Amino acid sequence: MQANTVLAVLGLAMASSACAMAETENLADPATASLTGEACPDVGERAYFFWMQPRSAEPGDEISLSPYWTDMPGSYNDLPPGCVGDLEAFPEDAVTFDRQDDGLAIASISADAEPGTRVRLEATYRGEYALNGIVDIYREEENPLVGLWRQAGDSCPPESAVRELVFTGGNEMSVTWTPFEVYKDYWADYQYDPQTGAFSFEVEGGNQIPEDIVAAGTAQVDGDRLVFKDVFFGTPRQAEGGCRATFVR
Repeated sequence: MQANTVLAVLGLAMASSACAMAETENLADPATASLTGEACPDVGERAYFFWMQPRSAEPGDEISLSPYWTDMPGSYNDLPPGCVGDLEAFPEDAVTFDRQDDGLAIASISADAEPGTRVRLEATYRGEYALNGIVDIYREEENPLVGLWRQAGDSCPPESAVRELVFTGGNEMSVTWTPFEVYKDYWADYQYDPQTGAFSFEVEGGNQIPEDIVAAGTAQVDGDRLVFKDVFFGTPRQAEGGCRATFVR
């Protein structure tokens, strides 16, 4: 009788230990949410996302996966990062995941990721609402255009300087004269040869597309300066003339 009691106690202890180990392993899994229940507010059927537009990253970069929701353009409402789980990447070998002590998930781009690869990160919030983010892989030495530029147009006609010229690692670009929330005047695909400087773009759509665009020429990056030759992004309707000034970061 006494032996049976000892065995039963040992069995319960082993089961309890196994459950504790399972819970520890579960929490250690970077793809698993670290928060649940009331710690994760339920805002209902909204649009959930990590970021709205594709972002660019180089091999070896680390990206914080902060979740947001919105129910109107330009509205970004943050959520507890520890409530994000079921993390996946496509292609899966392009990214590994880790998680900080505060629950924030980190996506690390593989050092072997090929430039030109488009990575889709997927996850769930509270285990029920899907969210994602797109990452375009590039190398700065192969495409120094990537990033946000603005025209140093103090000597240009009023309202003619481009205030946001954005290039992505996925060979997409946008032009905006008067930035407001997520508004863009027009967007395009671009081609750039860093060896020769040859640059061209093809407009894909927009809210304001000037008729005097010159979409081919050369581009030269010199530190934080970007100089175009022959290329002209157009004269916006609110300006009396165009601006051909140098761009800066």
